[in-house]
Amino acid sequence: MTWTHQGKAIPLEVYHGVPKGWYASNILAEHARLGGNYDIGGPEATEPGAPSWLPERKAWLQYRETLYRIADGVSANDSACIELAIRYIELRHIGSYSGFVRSLLSRRLKHVPLSPQQQKRLHRHFRDLVLGGERTEEFRDYVKLWRLFITEEQKQELLRDVASKGEQAVKWLAEKLQPTTSRQPTSPLTRRRV
Repeated sequence: MTWTHQGKAIPLEVYHGVPKGWYASNILAEHARLGGNYDIGGPEATEPGAPSWLPERKAWLQYRETLYRIADGVSANDSACIELAIRYIELRHIGSYSGFVRSLLSRRLKHVPLSPQQQKRLHRHFRDLVLGGERTEEFRDYVKLWRLFITEEQKQELLRDVASKGEQAVKWLAEKLQPTTSRQPTSPLTRRRV
């Protein structure tokens, strides 16, 4: 079986594989290099989650579990986990569970402070997705994060760029990017874990 995304075939071994540079050992090493304090190590994942006949089944399970731990580290405000979460969103890997993981990371990032550079990177990434017409399921979580830091100038420029897609597209995007009542991350003691 072959999956497709925007008309492009994704072979089974890619869809159920680990993206290059994202094996659990790679993630752990980069987390350490970035000076992460939150422990993202732990026992090996052994539960089902990938077909037993896939050659990288064990590696895929460890990769997915490590990304879940990165999400926990984001909730703990670990700067290395925050950076890795942003990098994973930017990676735009299309594979099994990848959209769910990006959604989870987006929801967690809403509750932590992002550097101006991280905000710019995410803005650029989300903008490219909009202009490319790519709005997969996790995009609704991206918008909730994006509207926390998009500037009025960035929004107006984006709406001008989207105008070629029609009035409905501009109206939809303008509505989605309306600021929420609070732009500040919630306290780690009071926030709900999503």
